[in-house]
Amino acid sequence: MPSVTIAKRLWPAFLAANVICILAFWWEGSQSSLLRDGVGALIAFGRLAGLFAAFLILLQFYTIGRSPWLERTYGLDTLSRFHHQTGQWGMLLLLLHPILIVFGYGAASGTGFAGQFLSLLSQWEVLLAGVALILFVLVVASSIVIARRRLTYELWYGVHLVVYVAIVLAFFHQVQLGGTVTGSDLFYGYWLALYFFVLFQHLAYRFLRPLVLLHRHAFFISRVAREVQQVVSLYITGKNMNTFPIQEGQFMILRFLAKGFRWQAHPFSLSMVPDGRHLRVSIKELGDFTRKVPTLEPGTRVLIDGPYGVFTADRASSEKILCIAGGIGITPIRPLLERFVGQGKDAVLLYGNRTEGDIVFRGELDALAKDPRCRVVHILSNQPGFAGETGRLDAATILRLAPDVRERDVFVCGPIAMLASVRRSLRELGVPSARVHHERFAL
Repeated sequence: MPSVTIAKRLWPAFLAANVICILAFWWEGSQSSLLRDGVGALIAFGRLAGLFAAFLILLQFYTIGRSPWLERTYGLDTLSRFHHQTGQWGMLLLLLHPILIVFGYGAASGTGFAGQFLSLLSQWEVLLAGVALILFVLVVASSIVIARRRLTYELWYGVHLVVYVAIVLAFFHQVQLGGTVTGSDLFYGYWLALYFFVLFQHLAYRFLRPLVLLHRHAFFISRVAREVQQVVSLYITGKNMNTFPIQEGQFMILRFLAKGFRWQAHPFSLSMVPDGRHLRVSIKELGDFTRKVPTLEPGTRVLIDGPYGVFTADRASSEKILCIAGGIGITPIRPLLERFVGQGKDAVLLYGNRTEGDIVFRGELDALAKDPRCRVVHILSNQPGFAGETGRLDAATILRLAPDVRERDVFVCGPIAMLASVRRSLRELGVPSARVHHERFAL
């Protein structure tokens, strides 16, 4: 995977180059203030906080903007976590920026914090920035409340749309009053280029690409099939399906163009090897949205954003594979297992569920297990009297069922708690981290 290795080196270099550029122009425009007195230093560091707050917000937009080279390097789930982390630092710097600026100018003019605050608010550019700051704070605070109380996706999505308004307001403030930005034509051009680059990427890949794919393939649901009590599979077809570039282990963000579904988009993994005619996703009925999925009718148009994910067969470097799945985490594992068997690899699947009735794709997995290169082991945690393996997927169980686990590439998918537990067990068993590949069911 030389291209991935190169990309992983380019991305930190890209970030470092931007940080150095911002620091260099800030130093050029602020060194006299820094060296003059403490008041000048307050103003200078206030400007620096504002610059890096804006940069981190742009970085948030870029990392979650579906950039192909970045997503194929790190995976959308990793980028999503990076997005949340940069948001926390960006908000801290965003709050620090006006505090330092007001204190600095207030001390310089002798008006104090309150007097300077009221004086700055009389400028419309500052007033716009104040509105932007309030909007950013409201988005972060309401997002925390929505996540903790598990409120509706529509509410979360609507709240996040406010960020676009805040970005525009903050941009006008920066290009009108930002001392570092307006103090150099070269930096002004660089700053504009950053904004337009991120905006172009965001529009092109997050919004326009799904529409292009819909026009090219005209995706629609051809069949809805019940797998087990709480899991249904949707078969999606369309035009020129053999040209849709998806791999086993990847997922798509689907928006069903039907009443009651249009305003929600959710990630679902491909659950069968793509055959050039159909895509299959298998969905467990866990919440309000997924419980409505069985009501979708054949013929429903589907807007597909993707495919995404680096949980793919080409990440394996060994001829021996261990797949570990929990519950509905079998969806990306199922096609991966078939791909590995087709490649002639020695493949073992450990599949954990509560009861036999929860086992998804039982017939398909049994068919794969007929190949001498494939072994499927079902492990049930809540069915007394089961003739097979019982208990949980801990380190002892993994070692007993796959004694050569250290020689295998391990692909793991399942609920977040199960995923964390299995990864800890693999570390205890001495499996190199580079050989552990996982998929999180949360973005």
